[in-house]
Amino acid sequence: METRANYVLVGFFTVLVILAAFGFVYWSANIGDRGETAVLRFRIPGSASGLSRGSAVLFNGVKVGDVRRVYLDLSNPSVAIADAEVDRLTPITRSTKADVGLAGLTGTANIELTGGDPTEPNLFDLAEEQDTVAEIQASPSAVTNLLQTAQSLLTRADNVVSQLEGFTKDARQPLTDTVKNVQRFSEALERNASGIDSFLANVSSLSETISNVSGQLDSTLKAAEELITSVDRDKISSMVTNFDEFSGRLEKASRNIDTVMSSVEETVRSIGTFSTNANQTLAKLDGVLDSVDPATVKSAVGNFEEASATVNRAAKSIADVSETVDKRKEDIDQFITNASELASQLNKSSVRLDSVLAKLDGMLESGDGEGLMADARETLKSFRKMAETLTVRVDAISGNLERFSGGGLREVESLVRDARRSINRIESAVTDFEQNPQRIITGGEGTIRRYDGRVRR
Repeated sequence: METRANYVLVGFFTVLVILAAFGFVYWSANIGDRGETAVLRFRIPGSASGLSRGSAVLFNGVKVGDVRRVYLDLSNPSVAIADAEVDRLTPITRSTKADVGLAGLTGTANIELTGGDPTEPNLFDLAEEQDTVAEIQASPSAVTNLLQTAQSLLTRADNVVSQLEGFTKDARQPLTDTVKNVQRFSEALERNASGIDSFLANVSSLSETISNVSGQLDSTLKAAEELITSVDRDKISSMVTNFDEFSGRLEKASRNIDTVMSSVEETVRSIGTFSTNANQTLAKLDGVLDSVDPATVKSAVGNFEEASATVNRAAKSIADVSETVDKRKEDIDQFITNASELASQLNKSSVRLDSVLAKLDGMLESGDGEGLMADARETLKSFRKMAETLTVRVDAISGNLERFSGGGLREVESLVRDARRSINRIESAVTDFEQNPQRIITGGEGTIRRYDGRVRR
């Protein structure tokens, strides 16, 4: 018996079974995804290349949602916005980081979430409280940034190459000239190779000399360092202190510089006047000297030398006399007394002589005794004149002798004492100068300055 099949019904049944199988598979695949979702908005500054509807949203590599929409921020076109539906229970906080990445080599982009502090409030809870959409900042894809950077670098490289080509065109002729100059220089070096060898030999010898000098410098510096180390710091401090004192004294002395300068100016003017007068005097003296006979001058000089020698001897004699007078002052007083008595006796004798002469004149008027009496008369007259002169001068002589023996001798004694003191002071000053010459420069006490703080005995 032949059977008849209904192909339409069979085909319809077959299609229905296949659709049921697909529906079962889809239901089985999405049964685990069923749960509460929430909208999370990603703000991406820069490029969002690769993101599209259906791109996955991953949290630490686990898919938690899908991108539903990608668009531009109309208020800021440099920012792209991606709205995604993610699991409501995903722990997304303010510290969670979002990056746009590429899934494999296909170029499909996804959004990767990492990190986040669980103790911070959840962004979905805050959005529900504020009745807004949860929003997070996402960094653009590193690959996209790399491609953009590479494109920018290629653009800059192209500009550099273009500028280099222009520079090469502009510098072709100078470079050619430079190459030619280098060639000529190399040829010159080749021609002067022997000179260069000698120059290098000289440089080598110079380097050896410098090496030897450096060794000597090392020894010199070492010696200088030892010298500096051996210097007592206390001495240096004392020297600096002395210099400060000297500068202070110099500053005090500089205050009198104006007075000194004015005195110097007056002195200079006086010297100028004196030089003018001296020039006039010298001119007159030249005239006088021209009119003087050299022989006469020589004779006068000789006489002057003899006179000076005589004066020296007289001065020495006077000194001896003064010393003798000082020693024989009492004898001089006695002599003056005796001279006064002698003068009075002479006066008395002259009176008696006058009477005797009168008597003799009367007695000797005879002619035989006229010559003798005349001689005697003249002699007596001379004796009388001498007595009168001595009588007149004896008072002055005695007064001078009294003044000389009194105040004069005291002044001479004072002069001798002052001269002795002056000689002693000069000898002391010369001795101090011989012992400490620096006193003339530094002043101060006569002792030698010591810087080590110890006095040697």
